[in-house]
Amino acid sequence: MGMLSCTKTEQKLEQKIKADTVITKSTVLLLGPDEQDIEEIKKKQGEDEFYTIVDDANYYSAEIFEAIPTSIFTGYNTIDFPKENYVFDKKKSENKWLVIDYKEGSQPKIYSLVDYYEHITQK
Repeated sequence: MGMLSCTKTEQKLEQKIKADTVITKSTVLLLGPDEQDIEEIKKKQGEDEFYTIVDDANYYSAEIFEAIPTSIFTGYNTIDFPKENYVFDKKKSENKWLVIDYKEGSQPKIYSLVDYYEHITQK
């Protein structure tokens, strides 16, 4: 019995170390691709299409930031929301431009830039 609880504690600590950051307060995070993501997108979509995607992403990011100036741009890949017992892993997401809308006390909601822009402008 004692050994089991010890193992659980170790697992929790290990999980925290793997996360890039820990979020404990309500916030809106805007995530973008890292260098590796960018290379993959360029390979998959082609250079021209990549720049079209970036232009769109920049437009929606700017609009969201204007509507919600407290939103934070971040390059984090692994984000721990310990109060909700939830870890977000961007590597598992197909879309590399994302918005995480986190209200303390509920699971973070993950949106594409376009979906989040529509969500906040249709209120």
